[in-house]
Amino acid sequence: MTVVKNQNLCDLVGFQKHEITMKLSYGKFILDEFIYGGHLAALSVTAIALSAIMLLNIMIKWEFLLIVYLLTLCVYSYNYHKELEIDSLNNLSRSNHLKKYYKFFPLILIIYITAFLAVLLYFGNVESLIFGGLLLSAGLLYTYKFKKLTRKIIGFKNYYTSFSISSLAIFTSIYYCTQIINWVLLLIFMLLFLRLMINTSFCDIKDMNADKKDNLLTFPIVIGKEKLITLLHLLNIISIIPIFIGVYMNLLPLFSLFLLVTTVYSSYYLLKTKNKTTNIQSISTALVDGEFILWPFLLFLGKSVMTMI
Repeated sequence: MTVVKNQNLCDLVGFQKHEITMKLSYGKFILDEFIYGGHLAALSVTAIALSAIMLLNIMIKWEFLLIVYLLTLCVYSYNYHKELEIDSLNNLSRSNHLKKYYKFFPLILIIYITAFLAVLLYFGNVESLIFGGLLLSAGLLYTYKFKKLTRKIIGFKNYYTSFSISSLAIFTSIYYCTQIINWVLLLIFMLLFLRLMINTSFCDIKDMNADKKDNLLTFPIVIGKEKLITLLHLLNIISIIPIFIGVYMNLLPLFSLFLLVTTVYSSYYLLKTKNKTTNIQSISTALVDGEFILWPFLLFLGKSVMTMI
């Protein structure tokens, strides 16, 4: 009887260990999918759209944020899967994760695109549907066709990506049916473009090995890592000019000054690169890609403080 009880106890312990292992495995997969499946990047770009809404001082429409999230998810997930083999050189963790469901990706991409178009068609207007379709096409075509231009034009990837994402400011204006082009919109566009140039150029450092193999003329390959860091410090200072101009001319709300924190934020990770032990991959994923997620919080904090004064 004792032997039977011990055996049952062992079976129970073994089952519980197996169940815990399975839960941990599922949890790791979900976390990896969030980071490597394009969801973190989509959340970051959605935060940019939310920040544009706050700077334009218009009402937040959550379905628009969902539209931006799905749009970005389509573009990044397509890029990650198409460059799976390249990623094996500089982002093995992402490559290994995506290989787990690579054969299902065409179906997943169709679901993402269908969901994006369905939500945009239901909530948006004709103009936003056209512009949203253009942004989606531009994002997909970069991976499919335009990336090759970076072999001929220095930094083309950075200009293209920064311009495309900065165009969310225009997309926001079109979706909300506000005045399409005005000085406020241009200042927000310039602010986003400059900050994104810093973001994308820095991230190219971690991709140097793969980009060299692909013959891409990225900034760190052409001018070198050290000179690029110096240039990004300068660009970091220049990027605050649209904020000062906007506040001085009463085009941007006073609480937008809280975005000046981002210059300190960028200076921190740029200075950390001087340390040879610094992991560029980790900084790019945790700090650089996460910058824009901080923007809505900074603006909300700034708005709250200005209300109290």
